[in-house]
Amino acid sequence: MNVDDIPVPAMAAIRVSKDGKSALFETTIIQTTDNKYIYAMPVRVDEKLVNFEAKGLHKELKIEFAPFEFYVWKNISIIRFVEDGKSYLRIRTTTPGTKAMAWSDKPVTTQKKKRAALIKEQALEAAESARAEGEAK
Repeated sequence: MNVDDIPVPAMAAIRVSKDGKSALFETTIIQTTDNKYIYAMPVRVDEKLVNFEAKGLHKELKIEFAPFEFYVWKNISIIRFVEDGKSYLRIRTTTPGTKAMAWSDKPVTTQKKKRAALIKEQALEAAESARAEGEAK
């Protein structure tokens, strides 16, 4: 699949891997040019922009062309740039996309522990502490 064939706008996911660990981030494709550049909205986690420019990262881009129809571009480069005061991602590829299955990873949306899980954890600790005190008497 060629870059020029990508529908705009399109839902996409960027998977970044290093040392056997990976993370998935969602974005939206907003433009393509020269059959090698893909422009996307920046990725934010906890209101902070994600930097994809670190060295040693393996990056892949998966785009949903239609329901359950995905194409992946591997070995891409991603830079963030600012135009008219707004940030965007420019993704460069030198190879065509290949048909692929959906990724099973869940996208990263926060680095913070979920509040409900934290409250439940604190409640369990308090209950355990109270039970231990009751047994000690």
